[in-house]
Amino acid sequence: MIRHFRSTATDAHARGLEFGAAHADRIRTNIGIYQEMFERQAGGSFDMESAGSAALAATQAFAPALYEEMQGMAEGTGVDPALIGMLNARTEILAFLKAGTRGECSSVIHAPVDGRAPTAVQTWDWYYALKDSWLVWEIPLADGSVTKTMTEYGIVGKTGLNTRGLGVLFTILHHADDGKRIGVPVHVVARQVLDSAATITRAAQLAAGADVSASSSINLVSLEHDVAAAMTVELHPGGPGFVLPQANGFLVHTNHFLAPGLDASDTEPKSFPDTLLRHDLLTRRMAALAEVNARTVLAAMASHSGKGAAVCCHHDPAEAPPMQYETLSTVVLDLEAGSLDVHAGGPCSHPAVRREADRPAAAKYG
Repeated sequence: MIRHFRSTATDAHARGLEFGAAHADRIRTNIGIYQEMFERQAGGSFDMESAGSAALAATQAFAPALYEEMQGMAEGTGVDPALIGMLNARTEILAFLKAGTRGECSSVIHAPVDGRAPTAVQTWDWYYALKDSWLVWEIPLADGSVTKTMTEYGIVGKTGLNTRGLGVLFTILHHADDGKRIGVPVHVVARQVLDSAATITRAAQLAAGADVSASSSINLVSLEHDVAAAMTVELHPGGPGFVLPQANGFLVHTNHFLAPGLDASDTEPKSFPDTLLRHDLLTRRMAALAEVNARTVLAAMASHSGKGAAVCCHHDPAEAPPMQYETLSTVVLDLEAGSLDVHAGGPCSHPAVRREADRPAAAKYG
């Protein structure tokens, strides 16, 4: 069962304190899992505190309120604040350690031009050992708006939306210049965008201004005055790049760079070419849809082609436990309703897809 938590405090430090106290055991569990992961990648002990402190300093400069929230979270959990900084910088630390981690996540946005609301869906693929590491967090803000995010315990944000009509989907990227230091955590960027931006233009400006040390795509979608819009900000050291939807309104992103001129610095396709195959599959399936809505997009994403490297992937028990990989959740953003629909598992087990599969004339995807 998915854990949902709604904060009551609007002050950043108090909100973090409340969250940390409510989830102390789960946050400590995540600290332990990531410590083991980092030490395995480092081939021995790893100074998590120094990396976490660097992440806190970068966060304080970029998003002071989130720095205060992380300080409160550490106090509520009863741990050194550097360990909360470490959790939020897990992507940056893995890049620093030159970990050979494969890409994670596939996202699809459709921004129609006829006044209809956009469709936004993504898978979150990560290590199976972290299948119980996450929750849905609702965060009331002082201005009366609400940020809703699916995130890991101890990490301030990831995929989500706000009640101002803005959403964020999130996929990892890998650039040749990643990992030379610890910069602003990409998870902090995602949350800051949701907390601070009311328009897609402002969201892109905020994301583009982050001094990052690891790469990710911040896939933005908005509904403003009955106009749907989408844009990807491809964060990387020295970046960013920008990507707009195709002429048919679709913006599909997996784990390689799409912005012009970044091919030579993109390390993902050579290491994990499944990102190219997933992108091609989803692009063609989206173009073939007769009707575009969350149900049809989910059904098209329920592909197991590639097995562990599929859009909808399932862990292989034959693999060593630290390497088992799975689609841990599937996220649908409804900007019109301001709702965040999170399903524990891949698209193939989503209730909307299972209902569709029961229909006699339903299309079957492999």
